[in-house]
Amino acid sequence: MSLLYRFQWIATIATFSSLAGTTALAQGFVPGAALVNPGLTGVTEYNGWVGLTNSNYSGYPMFPGFGPWGAPLGPNQTGSGSAGIYKVSDGTTGGPFPSSSSMYFGGVTSVINAYGGTLSVTDLSPVAGVKNVVLQIQIGEAWTYDFFNHVLPKLNYNGGTQALAPTSAVVIEKYYNGTVEMPSGLEDVYINTYLIQWDLSTLPGITDFSLTFDGAEHAQLYAVQLDQSDTYTVVDPPADFVSRLATSSVLKSRWGPLLKSSRTARATKPREVENRLREGQALVELANRAPNLLTLASRFDGLHSGSWPSRT
Repeated sequence: MSLLYRFQWIATIATFSSLAGTTALAQGFVPGAALVNPGLTGVTEYNGWVGLTNSNYSGYPMFPGFGPWGAPLGPNQTGSGSAGIYKVSDGTTGGPFPSSSSMYFGGVTSVINAYGGTLSVTDLSPVAGVKNVVLQIQIGEAWTYDFFNHVLPKLNYNGGTQALAPTSAVVIEKYYNGTVEMPSGLEDVYINTYLIQWDLSTLPGITDFSLTFDGAEHAQLYAVQLDQSDTYTVVDPPADFVSRLATSSVLKSRWGPLLKSSRTARATKPREVENRLREGQALVELANRAPNLLTLASRFDGLHSGSWPSRT
């Protein structure tokens, strides 16, 4: 193994290990703040998880996340029922695990949209005669992907593998979280809060159900909320839906130009520097999101121009 190859491999591991413990760049981002009360009627049940971190959930695998969980993650919000978040499978080079700031879909590759593992939100004792299931997921993108292949969660029930697609789904908040270099050029990345609903009114006798989803490698899960009812009603987006998306545009206009400066500076460097970073270029773009990685990035001459926004 050449010295350069070893250096690149060590840098890769260091980068992703650090990313597993970072918080979002976005100014003012608060995990779980975008979740809403869907206003279900009838007999209802609520389960909430905010702060899917190793300080709240200890004893789980560490980076890169391989290995089984000893127990599901129980909800940690007041008024919750008995549902749990389960690890279904690991990903290609790691797996989901509670890091210091989020549930991190771990791994060590720089492949865009690599498979990061599978989780399920499962209720083994749902509301009797459950007809309405609403799942909210707050998840940060990695290289513009949050769910692997952009595939939304699917619902299975009574121990089966029906993989029912949602009746409806909407992103109720897109929180701007910087930019990343893609084959198509510089792209924006977001922390997305999804509101996803299933109509189960034609499926009697449901005694358990699971909402299963695959994460893209390096995506970060910040909060989950599960609501259910024995009465089906359509859940509309929150009243401030439009203003939430407008806020995302304001953040993009504020921080985007500063982040793009790193791309401009890098383009002026000699070919040998570009070749050296060819395999890790996307890694460094992602690393630019994390304050504790600035030291790593600064070791590469000219990676940034010094014009960095403040980080939280």
